[in-house]
Amino acid sequence: MGIRDFIEHLREHREKVQNTEALPEAERAEVLRQAEMMVGMAEAAARELESVVNNRRVNLPEEHALRFAQDIFLYLIDEEEKVKERLRQ
Repeated sequence: MGIRDFIEHLREHREKVQNTEALPEAERAEVLRQAEMMVGMAEAAARELESVVNNRRVNLPEEHALRFAQDIFLYLIDEEEKVKERLRQ
């Protein structure tokens, strides 16, 4: 899953949790499962980016691009965690 896919899923999850009371329990559990999976994938991607920066020689523009992507993943993780918290309420 790429960043764009992640953002699209995050948008869908946010829309679904606008009114969590209206979600059937099975759908609520499925969205929570998806959110947990997405967070795990994003965390793995952020770690991989950190590993590349730490273990390889990259030039400054590449490092900036990697750090930017890492920041995006960290932001997306935080946003999806908010969705998970809302689903657990």
